[in-house]
Amino acid sequence: MFRWLLNRKKGKNEDPIISSYLEKHFGFTTKNPHLYKQALRHSSSVPKGAKAELGSNERLEFLGDAVLDIIVADYLYKAHPGKSEGELTKMKAKIVSRRMLNSVGDKLEVAQNLEARLGKQPIHSSMVGNALEALIGAIYLDKGFSFTFEKMLHLLKENGIDEKVHDVTDFKSKLHEWSQKKRKTLAFEVESESPENGNARYVMVALINGEIRGRGRGKSKKVAEQYAAREVCNELFRNEE
Repeated sequence: MFRWLLNRKKGKNEDPIISSYLEKHFGFTTKNPHLYKQALRHSSSVPKGAKAELGSNERLEFLGDAVLDIIVADYLYKAHPGKSEGELTKMKAKIVSRRMLNSVGDKLEVAQNLEARLGKQPIHSSMVGNALEALIGAIYLDKGFSFTFEKMLHLLKENGIDEKVHDVTDFKSKLHEWSQKKRKTLAFEVESESPENGNARYVMVALINGEIRGRGRGKSKKVAEQYAAREVCNELFRNEE
């Protein structure tokens, strides 16, 4: 009995499955496996009656999305000193697109390790990208920004970040073309405007036939519109290419 308690105490911060996964795909170990278990837990696996957003990977996804944005923005800013804000924004939108995240997540076997209770339904590709962002959030909390920056930049370069910057999509134009072909009404509206470090920060929504389908944030309306259009395009065209 005493030996069992000692072994239990010794291994309380160890999880062989999580450890094996992190070592195989990210090349490091952790003393905080609970962060990565949560990052790989879809809201469908949270027990009924519990707050899904607290027990699932949704909060970590929110954090990871922000961390990934600054990593890519920093890389592009330094790698392309001659590019304008608009050009950098388009580059970043392509790199952090849902399709790109889903592709990286597939290579990291996220779906095979994702805890989800979907019945007979398969794991959707967007769930893979969301879980990858949650993993980025977990790494950031566990290892800090510098470690996360180096690790994720290495992964992105392995998955063609330098090629992606030369294959930029104007999501707003693409969405306009789609709406004209489908005879849909496309509009962009300001949802909110708030000051941030002395500058305005906009939240724009993309509406199709009056229904909000995408939302984007930026320090200008054009940048925010591009993000909102990207969100709609990622949903409309996720099964293409």
